Amino acid sequence: MSMQIPSERGDLALSSVLQTEVREPREGLRSENTANTSSDSVSLSHDAQLLMEAKRAAQAAPDVRQDKVEALRQQVANGTYHIDSRQLAEQLVREEPGLFL
Repeated sequence: MSMQIPSERGDLALSSVLQTEVREPREGLRSENTANTSSDSVSLSHDAQLLMEAKRAAQAAPDVRQDKVEALRQQVANGTYHIDSRQLAEQLVREEPGLFL
């Protein structure tokens, strides 16, 4: 038996597959028909494989980009760090629409 997992169901479906362990049945619980059955297999779609690779890359990346932190720290120390309030407001509206209800 073969099972195809499309990426349309998103990361939830993929992570449930990735977290599932395949376990051998205990010796005492094996049935007499176990030797006669074919093995099951799972194949992931190309999109699901790309999603899995992206997730691995994101998890391997550092949480803090130290070069950015240092550059911003220098700008603040020098008094040259300025925030474009219009751009900040636009991004807040775009990213967090629930804040303004």
